[in-house]
Amino acid sequence: MRPPSDWWGNRLAHWNSSFGRTATTATEVELEQRRIYLLPTGRGFFLIITAVVLLLVGVNYQLSLAYVVAFLLAGLMQAALLTSYRNLRGLVVSSGRSPHCRVGEDVAFPITLVSPERAREGITLVSQNGARQWARSGPNRLGADERQAAPLSFVAGKRGVLPLARITVESRAPYGLIRAWSYVHFEWVALVEPIPETPPPALPKASGADGANTGRTQVAHDPDSLREFVHGDSLRRVAWKQVAKSGEWYTRTGDTGTRHEIDLSWQMVQLTETEARLSRMAAWLLRAHNENCAYSLSMPNAQLPLADGSQQFADASIVLAVYPLRPEDVRGLR
Repeated sequence: MRPPSDWWGNRLAHWNSSFGRTATTATEVELEQRRIYLLPTGRGFFLIITAVVLLLVGVNYQLSLAYVVAFLLAGLMQAALLTSYRNLRGLVVSSGRSPHCRVGEDVAFPITLVSPERAREGITLVSQNGARQWARSGPNRLGADERQAAPLSFVAGKRGVLPLARITVESRAPYGLIRAWSYVHFEWVALVEPIPETPPPALPKASGADGANTGRTQVAHDPDSLREFVHGDSLRRVAWKQVAKSGEWYTRTGDTGTRHEIDLSWQMVQLTETEARLSRMAAWLLRAHNENCAYSLSMPNAQLPLADGSQQFADASIVLAVYPLRPEDVRGLR
């Protein structure tokens, strides 16, 4: 026989999970019977009171019509309970990857609703982030076996890790008499990156241990790879012929035969304020990426070896966003 303490501990863990107080590391949650709660809305309470009054009138005055209407209203409430419950049961709520943005921008948590077997309507998602901002998505209407995006968007007020609190999945369809709701709580965070310094500063000098400039690495030449011009791109990489022909600014992403190798270090930033230093580092990262430089990153919370490309830029951006935390210590990063 299990000790009472174990039984109460298991029940408490189950209740915390059902009410969304305990975050789950799973990427999707199916709404089951034990996770769904039902209560009448204001309209539903009015209908219940009306049915009770009619029943009392029918009993006191022996009015058959009052009995009929009272039981019809009771049957309507029972049907509303069942349909509202079925509208949520079996719904699958799925999370995506951790979104990224910069300070002051909107960050959207990519949530997907999956409706197996039957159509559903009036599905609404409500949640808040760590800064106590509320977000709402819906009402959403889903067909049978349909997947639909229902992102929750917030405004990123400051740099760092932005956690998503528990999500309330609710519905008042189809009659508006019953509010059915459930809780889903993912262990999930967004990353808010620092705003790059403007105007973009020049990249630090690439020098070896003896103070001389480091050598350049020969790479393949691909002059035809173009993308739209981004503020901070080097004018040396602007495709002037395309600018003259179309009037639109483009930047060459192909290599020009050589590649700089740069060491980006936290100690190289001659600023005192932490956020200003992070903005300088972000500007260097963006410029080095746009100019196809290979770079290493030395930060108090992480070290990245010499590399280039989109993956190196993404890893470096994460390091700046989570500072002073180490990336591997951030829970909920997907």
